[in-house]
Amino acid sequence: MRHDVRACDVIGDVHGCYDELAELLDRLGHRDLLSPDIAPAPPDMPPRVIFVGDIVDRGDKIVRALRLVHRLCVRGHALTVTGNHDDRFLRWLCGKDVEIRHGLEESVREFNAIPAQEREEWRGELIAFMRELPWAIQIDGGRAVVAHAAWHAELSAERSPGRIRAYTLYGPVTGRTTPEGFPERIDWAPEYNGPELVIFGHQVYPAPYMHDYAIGIDTGCVFGGALSSLRYPELAVTSVPSLGARYRKQGGKVMEYRSAPSRY
Repeated sequence: MRHDVRACDVIGDVHGCYDELAELLDRLGHRDLLSPDIAPAPPDMPPRVIFVGDIVDRGDKIVRALRLVHRLCVRGHALTVTGNHDDRFLRWLCGKDVEIRHGLEESVREFNAIPAQEREEWRGELIAFMRELPWAIQIDGGRAVVAHAAWHAELSAERSPGRIRAYTLYGPVTGRTTPEGFPERIDWAPEYNGPELVIFGHQVYPAPYMHDYAIGIDTGCVFGGALSSLRYPELAVTSVPSLGARYRKQGGKVMEYRSAPSRY
């Protein structure tokens, strides 16, 4: 998806951390976006905010965060790509057979706590919204790409939706599984040489990862780190410290990359 955005704030993986998201939007000068009654953006006004996906799972205010992002996107103030957790939540919403783990159990619990009639009405809206979310957004005339997990230059010409989806949602993997049950990842960013600047999430860093052509902004808010954003094109980082860890993976570890040879 290409969008005529020249300047925006790109926000890392929210994972249901609504309070930090609200503070971050305030710090970035977008306090008005927190109003539930915010009017639709004028047609000639480009979105001010882009999310790298993974809005749901693991946090303590998942529904509230999802309502905010949904509202901002449908009213033209924001865009979001889909993350692997968002994709799994969508499949659950659609009644698919999905394993309820890795934080999805928290999304399911919160969603099912919504009053029945409201819940089913919103389910239909969410399904329609989430089915249309792009896997990547090209901005600034194609000079930059926002993707959830990874990107490589050849994807611009890739004709297989399945390959684009897998790469942008999960990034390159070794084909093996970690002891915690997660795909073993390949650290693609240090080897990526453009030409587009990629702004991505998915991989947790202790501070935003800054490379000439790849910037990672998932700083693990839900694990007790921070919620971070990147102002484009200035490439200025703003981070809000986590109010506390809501979720710890098995063994208390954050998933790590394993380096392996890769073309991308």
